[in-house]
Order: sequence, then C-alpha cells, then structure tokens
Amino acid sequence: MKTWRTPEGDDKFEMTPMIDVVFLLITFFMTVTSYASAELIQVAMPNAPEAKVPDDVGDRQFLSISETGTFFLGAFSASLEDIKKALIARNSVPGFKGAYIRADAHTPHKYVNDLMKTCAEAGVYNILFGTLKD
Repeated sequence: MKTWRTPEGDDKFEMTPMIDVVFLLITFFMTVTSYASAELIQVAMPNAPEAKVPDDVGDRQFLSISETGTFFLGAFSASLEDIKKALIARNSVPGFKGAYIRADAHTPHKYVNDLMKTCAEAGVYNILFGTLKD
C-alpha cells in the first residue's frame, strides 16, 4: 500500500499574494480618499461668468490653496515639494489627466503662480482651475 506524502517545505503559507492584495487595497483607498476628501477643504472659489464647467474632470489630482497660502494635496496640507513628488508619481500612471487647482477668491496670485510652477516642474501641464459660474 502506497502512502501519499507532501514534499517537505510545501506546507508553508504563501504570503506574496496576500501582500499584493494589501498594496492594491491601500492604493485604491488612497485614490478614493483623495477624490472624496478634496471637497472637504473649504475654498471660496471666485465667480467667473464665462466659465465652462466640465461634466467630468477625469483622473486629476485635486490641489487647493487657502486664502493664507496653505497648499493642500487632496484634503491634506502639503508643501510644494511634496506636491511635486506626488504629481511626478501620478503623471507616470496611464490615464492621468493633470491637476485641478482650487484657490480661494482672496488668495494672492503669488501662491497660485508657485503651484503652477510646481506642476510644470513635475511635467503636469494640463491644469483645470476651479471657479463658480454665476
């Protein structure tokens, strides 16, 4: 009578697929959080009577600037260097459309200009500006 044995070492639990799934979930939730929480930043955007509001902004990185010049990457306060690193990473992903900048109506243009330069340094040239249509 023949008995079946498993080769030694085959009874270990394989962790690689589990780690892959965890990283995919982390990436998914980071992306969803960026979109969902970007609207949590209260920014009194300027009115633009001739504004053309797109129906769908696509896969864009939401960037906000407060009246005091605080920069936000999604819903989180960030430095221009952090924003540049995030944009470089997002720009390498297929389907990435660019940046969506939301600035307070009373934000000095210097801060908007600094953020635009950061976008350019990261290779992101397609930028939408958030405005309110009368």
